[in-house]
Amino acid sequence: MARKTLDWRGPAVTAKLRQAQIVGINGTMGACVVHAKSSHAWKNRTGVLEGGIDIVDYAAPEGTGVRGVWGVRDVRYALIHELGGVIKARRAKALAFELPDGSLRFAGSVTIPARPYLRPAADVHYPGLAGRIRTVYEREEGQGNG
Repeated sequence: MARKTLDWRGPAVTAKLRQAQIVGINGTMGACVVHAKSSHAWKNRTGVLEGGIDIVDYAAPEGTGVRGVWGVRDVRYALIHELGGVIKARRAKALAFELPDGSLRFAGSVTIPARPYLRPAADVHYPGLAGRIRTVYEREEGQGNG
């Protein structure tokens, strides 16, 4: 009678997959950051918003998965550029802003059109996340780590 044995390495496989997820997520977030910085529709006058686009929290295990955060740090007007919206005067009778010709304009509210830069980058790079994770996992497997 032939005997079969099973060498269960579940924890090692899980750890290897978790590491591949971390590397894949960090790579995807990095690609999104580069894309968002280089492909936005708004005019970059000061560089503050563009300079704020970054990885906020590098990927790390969280519960049964892995989580990382990218976006804009420390720029209050980042969301209005991404989503658009209306800015209303709250502490004054009107908002004051300078026009390109140097003249001042006053208004009770201003509608800012959406100029998305984060979502388009995510739309381009998120579909490749599973492939990145697979590539890292298989590369590690080829090095005798699996």
